[in-house]
Amino acid sequence: MTETAKRKDFLVNMTYVIFLAGLYYLFMKYAFWLLFPFLFSVFIAMILQRPINFLAQKTKLKKNAASVFCVLGLLLVFMGIVSLIGVKLFSEIRGLINALLLYAKDWPDFLAKAEAMLLDFIRFLPDSIESSAAVSIKDLTARLSASKGVGFDFSMLSAPMSGVWSTAKAVPEFVVAIIVSIVACFFMTADYDRIVTFIKRQLPDGKREAVSVTKKTTVSSVGKLARAYAILMLLTFSEMIIGLNIMRIAGLYEANYLIATAVVVALVDIIPILGTGTILIPWAIYSLLSGSTGLGIGLLVLYAVIYIIRQAVEPKLVAANLDLPPVLTLMGMYIGVKLFGFIGLFLLPLSIMFVKILNDEGIVKLWKNLSKPPAQQAPACKPGENPADSGKNEKTGTLKADPCPDGGESVNS
Repeated sequence: MTETAKRKDFLVNMTYVIFLAGLYYLFMKYAFWLLFPFLFSVFIAMILQRPINFLAQKTKLKKNAASVFCVLGLLLVFMGIVSLIGVKLFSEIRGLINALLLYAKDWPDFLAKAEAMLLDFIRFLPDSIESSAAVSIKDLTARLSASKGVGFDFSMLSAPMSGVWSTAKAVPEFVVAIIVSIVACFFMTADYDRIVTFIKRQLPDGKREAVSVTKKTTVSSVGKLARAYAILMLLTFSEMIIGLNIMRIAGLYEANYLIATAVVVALVDIIPILGTGTILIPWAIYSLLSGSTGLGIGLLVLYAVIYIIRQAVEPKLVAANLDLPPVLTLMGMYIGVKLFGFIGLFLLPLSIMFVKILNDEGIVKLWKNLSKPPAQQAPACKPGENPADSGKNEKTGTLKADPCPDGGESVNS
């Protein structure tokens, strides 16, 4: 291939990638939330196909009826879980918000204590360095006191009515979206085979198999990943509940919102890059500086236990070929938030992971994967040669290892 042809292929491929990236941006920016109920129904229909087929075969029901039963069962299970933990979780979240409000009121006193502790800690330094460090500490505490927190304005919590009102205005639209999603799930699961057949019929013959392989690979990989992270979330949640209960029995932790705290930590832990340390480490530092030394040490020990267990368990649950480089994950999170808001924090890294799955499986060719070095093959032999004729080693006098175990002369000799 000539240099001109290579450049032409590069320009064509870059134009194709830029075009797809533009379509992705337009879809995420303007069409994602509009089509979300129907995308959600497609997802539910895909994961319910096996239960529906199983129920239809075992009970001799038509697939439409089996679809209705499966969707109703899933809906009842979800509503049961929400009803069991929803009231308790709601009350604990309310208590957690009240605790944050108390922390907001105590913020100036906490800064004053922290400043006094730091100024007392740096007294061992030489006078010139101590005075310079003291000025920096006082300047930092003054800025934190003026901003009422590190990058967070606690006044939002002290006047929550505006947020409640804006949320209340969005409730009708949210309810409509839920109703549409539920109805769409019934229709999509019932007509899933007919819709899939229609889509395949529109594709060229050579593309149908590729689309089927892409779907199976994606569903399998994402399903395994979702199951792995669900187990990790449940593990983190359980560790938080056990750890906080132990600290409460020991008299180190007196709050009553264990479930809400464990849920928040488990959700943050599943976000790429962040982890449990995002909450537990600042909480421990705040406890240590505010005089709750036992709680601070307990939180640090709990963080260490969760971190060690996660590092031991995660490689066994999450397939190695699904991992993204941390820099690429952080880039996806940052760009996703900037372009699409909070939902982009999750969807853009997931989209990058989806493209990586397709490339690793060879469905698309965007970059070259690392390949294993080819295994060395034994040299070919000509039939009929006596292996005893391989000769002797001149230094040791022993027979040389015969490269042709079946007898014969090496072609490369």
